Amino acid sequence: MIATQESGTRRLYARTASAADRGAWSVERDIAWYAVDRRRAFERPEILASLRDAALIESYHPVNLARLLKATWDDVDASVVFSLELYEGFKHFHALRWYLDVIRYDPPITDAELIELRRGQENVEVGEEDLIERLVDFMLSEHLAHYFFRRLGEQATEPVLADLLSKISADEVRHAQSASDLIAKRIEADRSVVPRVLEAASHFHHFGEQAIGTVPVAQPGDPIAIQTFAHRIERLCGVRLVDHIKSGL
Repeated sequence: MIATQESGTRRLYARTASAADRGAWSVERDIAWYAVDRRRAFERPEILASLRDAALIESYHPVNLARLLKATWDDVDASVVFSLELYEGFKHFHALRWYLDVIRYDPPITDAELIELRRGQENVEVGEEDLIERLVDFMLSEHLAHYFFRRLGEQATEPVLADLLSKISADEVRHAQSASDLIAKRIEADRSVVPRVLEAASHFHHFGEQAIGTVPVAQPGDPIAIQTFAHRIERLCGVRLVDHIKSGL
């Protein structure tokens, strides 16, 4: 069992909840739906196609996070992190789908399609033997999601969409950090998990692949996203990811 901090520094779950409160925004009140410019939105059809894929991935959070919640039932911090992520992942899906519906994007997302994405996943579980690896996948998926939404927002010519994507991007920064904190907690308790973290990072799989196969990218080979990906692993492990890969360990 990974114990929660009981005294001294502020508990991880309290920091996580506080950060979520500070970054909170409302789909209904904080997005100017009345001002959406459909004509400008369709100036970049490739962005809209990526948005649709992103909405499908966000809709898949209940499947992935339910497994992680079950696997970390004895970790109060993890319960808060994943519970908040469930809600905010739903909020992202809700907002992206709403935007696509407002501009009358075709094909629309249907509930039947969302259910089909989940079919056959009900009996797949995360066990103790692969929990570290799944936490790393989750952390790095959220890390790359930040850059995906940030870059897409920078490319968007429709102002409401640009604003929405900046809000989602900011959420993803918090999600990646919260997942990183959960991994750091496990490293502090047992340094022997460091090689597993490094190996998982070197063979990273975005959890969105489970939902749609190929995950969209906003900027192929984004150098900053890749560099910060490696730096995040180095901060956790005290070892450069490139050195681990070169060592072949």
